[in-house]
Amino acid sequence: MKPDERLKSALQSIARREVPETVNLWPQLASALEQKEIKTMKPARKLLWTVLLVLLALALVSGVAYALYNYFRGDVGLEAVSQAGLVSEQNATAVPTPLPTATPLPPAVPVGEAQTLQGVTLRLDWVYLDHMWQAIGFSVSGLKDGKHLGIPQLNFGNLQAEQYVGAGMALTPGESGWKGRYVVHQLIRASETPDRTETLTDLSLAIPLLDENGMVLDTFRFTAAQVLVHQTSYGGGNTYAVRYGGQETRLEWVVATPQETRARLCYQQSSIPSPKLSYAAGLESGQNPQTIFTAPAVLPQRLIESVAENGWHCLEALFPPLPQDVQSLRVLVEGLQDATGQHLGGSLEFIWAELPWRKSVPGIDPLPSQELGEIRVTLLHAYVDALRAAVVYRVEGLSAEQYPDIQLTDLEGKPFFVGGGGVQSAENDPTVFIATLTFAQPPGQKADSDVFSSRQPIVNGRFVGKLKITFNVWQAQGGQEFTFDLDLPAYPAVVLTPLQDVSAEGLQMRLEKLEITPSFTRAYLCYHKPGQADWMLSNQTTLQIGQAQASLSDYGLIFDSDYGMTGRPEWATLPGNVRCVIGGFAVGHHSRPEALILTVRIEQSQPEIIPDDQLQAAREKLRQQGIEIEWITFSGNGGGGAWPQIKQKPPQMTDLEVLQRFYDALGYSFPATWTFSVEFQP
Repeated sequence: MKPDERLKSALQSIARREVPETVNLWPQLASALEQKEIKTMKPARKLLWTVLLVLLALALVSGVAYALYNYFRGDVGLEAVSQAGLVSEQNATAVPTPLPTATPLPPAVPVGEAQTLQGVTLRLDWVYLDHMWQAIGFSVSGLKDGKHLGIPQLNFGNLQAEQYVGAGMALTPGESGWKGRYVVHQLIRASETPDRTETLTDLSLAIPLLDENGMVLDTFRFTAAQVLVHQTSYGGGNTYAVRYGGQETRLEWVVATPQETRARLCYQQSSIPSPKLSYAAGLESGQNPQTIFTAPAVLPQRLIESVAENGWHCLEALFPPLPQDVQSLRVLVEGLQDATGQHLGGSLEFIWAELPWRKSVPGIDPLPSQELGEIRVTLLHAYVDALRAAVVYRVEGLSAEQYPDIQLTDLEGKPFFVGGGGVQSAENDPTVFIATLTFAQPPGQKADSDVFSSRQPIVNGRFVGKLKITFNVWQAQGGQEFTFDLDLPAYPAVVLTPLQDVSAEGLQMRLEKLEITPSFTRAYLCYHKPGQADWMLSNQTTLQIGQAQASLSDYGLIFDSDYGMTGRPEWATLPGNVRCVIGGFAVGHHSRPEALILTVRIEQSQPEIIPDDQLQAAREKLRQQGIEIEWITFSGNGGGGAWPQIKQKPPQMTDLEVLQRFYDALGYSFPATWTFSVEFQP
């Protein structure tokens, strides 16, 4: 039993001896508290009052501890420090400091040239080129009798277009016809100077005019000389290609007009002989908003096949027009078969979270409203130790579109280098947020030393610095920054060098060093790998201190000569060709002698594309266990990724168990466990 629990139990026993549990003392207590002066009491009654006041204080303290426990629920280390009373109460409200408005981006280049072909007039209004995406705006009139525009083709002169990941075009009613916008996501750069930040190019543009059957009637051609290619940061989120059943399918483009919606789908020949397509439009505004996962499916009215080229087969799906307030799109493709004609089941999913024609173009679209409002931030609690920090703060007046950036800085405002952690809202209270940050050493490059503080976060057992909480830091309209001065006790780390060796399946691993604070533990390990692949700590690696246990939460590769890394760390003593890593765990010591048990497993990092022979061999092993699984990869203008799709499993088996068996069947999990045991005294 903990000391505070023993004290509480003793006080409760004393109270029960003096006061029957059925007696309600609150009326007398309230009456006494209302008196301005307390008269001298008899010894027996004085003891009773003392016990009651102590119990009342314990109740209040327990209430605060319970609130903190709720804030930190799920983090074993922070739960422990909150229960031990190591978290400092702050209750400080900061005055917001407006951030400077960012320099506006250069606007689109106006053109204004017009052409008339086949009774259709098209005017190129403007062009905007970025190295990651390009856009044009145009006006068109005279489109009738089934005539429509094809996808524009852009040529960038001395620049090469690479890594195409989808495009979109939309027509909306204009003053005398239609206003059009086309946005394509691809990389353009000069092959001889790919890193050049300022690039001028001559743009040539061709827009085909098509009949109702998609045949080319004529082509509009425009040029724009010496257009600047901008170098701006960009993040998107649209799916372009999905690989399923060993074959790839691509959503090449989507065209939206008031009359129809066209989507071009290309796939490896024979993979979708009888395709079933549908789309769901996410309506995030209007009277009945829906997400793309709750909106009803819309079926195509017509499918137009096209000739296979280079092993690819394409079709155009003609859908009804999209709703006017559509914000996102989800296209589903079913009827999948592999190269042998076997039905695969399941479906492909293309998510367009950012519709191309809704992309904001500088100088053309007004800046989105980012009213900051009356934001009020109150720092409620803070905790710092040698390995990490945690803060609890309340935000009032925050809209859903505003996201905080959290920094710990020195007194001059230069940020400390931190990693891991994250921000989450408190349970049952969306206005309260908990942020955790782990201290780390900067990589040591000159650029990093110019950005990050060169001072140590902890000096003489205290953290003296600033907490900065910033909203809308990346918005062109500026944002607000809230700064809190911190002067907190920083609990030190217990540093151990066990140099303990464990061998399993012929591989030696050494626990080189441990750093343990009340909330966190870092384990420094070196080991011999099964091969040259990326054999990293598995998420099944766990650390137990006393009765508290946590899984691996942080991982850092420190040294591996197979990856060209030099500069073996000074703490690494295991000889030979080794990999050295640091693992972090959200569990710490409890200020008493305890046993530490570290259980380590390693696994190979999974590639996005698994060789088909390995995948089929693994799936055959799993079928014998009643498991059917498929590996899906996707790519787009938001990057790429991969995930396994579980199609069948035994009813008593969890998804996590299925995935572990999948990785085991692929040979990505090494069949060994290394267990280290250390007794220590904080």
